[in-house]
Amino acid sequence: MSAVRSARLAVFAVAVLALTLSGCGRRAKPEMPSADPKPATSSIAGGIPGAVQDEKPAPSKKPDRPFILDPLI
Repeated sequence: MSAVRSARLAVFAVAVLALTLSGCGRRAKPEMPSADPKPATSSIAGGIPGAVQDEKPAPSKKPDRPFILDPLI
């Protein structure tokens, strides 16, 4: 392998790695799914089949911890 070919391969590998890592996107909120016109049904054992559940799970607040790749975002 010539030196030029090795250099091109190294640049290509670094570019692919940078694009892969920058696509992780830790800081952004995930996109919410569109509103579904059908109500959710209960699938819990002992519940009434087809009953709508009124309880929503409480959102968990996670602490913001810095990560080594955050400057790439």
